Amino acid sequence: MSRVVQVLAIILGAVWFLPISCSTGMFVAYPLVSKSHERHMEKGDKPHSMFTVVWQPGVGSEPFGYSKLANLARAEKPAPARAFIMTQPSGRIEGGKYTVVTYKVLSSGASEQLIEVAWADDTYGSVSRYRATHSGVTPVFSKVTAPDFMIMALLYALGFSAAVFAVGRWLRRRVARAKAERDAASQAGTLG
Repeated sequence: MSRVVQVLAIILGAVWFLPISCSTGMFVAYPLVSKSHERHMEKGDKPHSMFTVVWQPGVGSEPFGYSKLANLARAEKPAPARAFIMTQPSGRIEGGKYTVVTYKVLSSGASEQLIEVAWADDTYGSVSRYRATHSGVTPVFSKVTAPDFMIMALLYALGFSAAVFAVGRWLRRRVARAKAERDAASQAGTLG
């Protein structure tokens, strides 16, 4: 049995290695769980309920305004004059005690922009990407982050660490069996 396999058996099969493998699993699983909740409108997906859009002019002294797409569609008629084409390439406002909204113009044409908006509060977050014209928006992509993603990622991480531990224990048994066979063969050679 090679020295590398012996070292792997010792490390992977050790109880103290479980928190390390679980933490590693969390770093891998959380982005995967988040990615699985992405929505692409060109594939026919509906935007998340937290899909956020920005417009100009802002309310009061704010450089821009923002709202959820669903709220924008239910806005009072007639709606105040809003332009969804942004004059600045990026912007940031803090909308409440913990709410932060940032936007970035990813590409800009004569009458259309591709805009990405990140909205976050102390619990949830979302990334919304859409094509903006002067009078409206067309959703392209949305992604959310939520506390329950951490629980789902933890379940995957625990499964990963249990599998690594099982492989480590299996390797330990193989190393012990190989050592016992070597010792038996060596003793049989000395006796014969």
